[in-house]
Amino acid sequence: MIKKSAISLISYDANRFLADSIKRYYNYVDEIVLGIDKDRITWSGNPFQIDEDSLWKELSALDGDSKITIVEEDFHQSKVAIENDNYERNFLKQETSYDWIVSVDADEMLVNAKDYFYNYLPIVERYRNTKDISLIWCTPYKIITNADGVDIVLIIANDDGSPFFGENQGFMTSRDSTFTYARWTDKSAAGDNRLLSPLVALHWSLCRPSKELEQKIKNIGHSDLVERDPFYQLWSQVDLTNYKEMSNFKTSGLGGAQWPKLEAIPLTDLETYINNYVPRAY
Repeated sequence: MIKKSAISLISYDANRFLADSIKRYYNYVDEIVLGIDKDRITWSGNPFQIDEDSLWKELSALDGDSKITIVEEDFHQSKVAIENDNYERNFLKQETSYDWIVSVDADEMLVNAKDYFYNYLPIVERYRNTKDISLIWCTPYKIITNADGVDIVLIIANDDGSPFFGENQGFMTSRDSTFTYARWTDKSAAGDNRLLSPLVALHWSLCRPSKELEQKIKNIGHSDLVERDPFYQLWSQVDLTNYKEMSNFKTSGLGGAQWPKLEAIPLTDLETYINNYVPRAY
């Protein structure tokens, strides 16, 4: 099997997500290159702070095979956030050693990585120079603690209650590709040359405390879109008494796919619920 390099980003949400995200794919890649802005500035030009001592200890503890390298660079050179996003991913790609590039953001938790890497990837490796491979996002919307003290995840779901798998994102590409819009490359950004894999990632992008969500909205690569998206005004109003009223509630600011409804799942049961529906590679 062809060796694989993974790239990921260290920014404002690293303490909350990064170590857990890496644990999901650590055993399936040969090296991991992490990027952090040398001035601790986001792509949108805002300063951020993280508990670096705690993060370095977490990363060191999980890196038993010495796969992780941390790269510091100026990743906020442009006044346009998406240009900085593209630049960082391309910079990190050039710091890698192998032909297959795995790109995972810190707030993504792979659900069925073993099946993907062992059963699906060997089938499609021959396409690595012509196509990109995408993963499926499964998106928790909000965590709310109920009256009994149980953490309940409101997750985006289909009308039948199954998890919504209607969105995908770039995941693997070849080292000779160029990232042109976040994780889509010159091969795939136009919508062509994409292989939609059965790999599912829990995408915790929205599912965080309100102040952290506000910080994310202001600093992601496509922040110019989300700040204009009225969907985000609804998030703070949704609770366990009204979530069933949400129907086809995603606006057009981040793409055309509508979110059918929300399903309430206890946090402890979330991955079992997802695994009941994930596509299989065989």
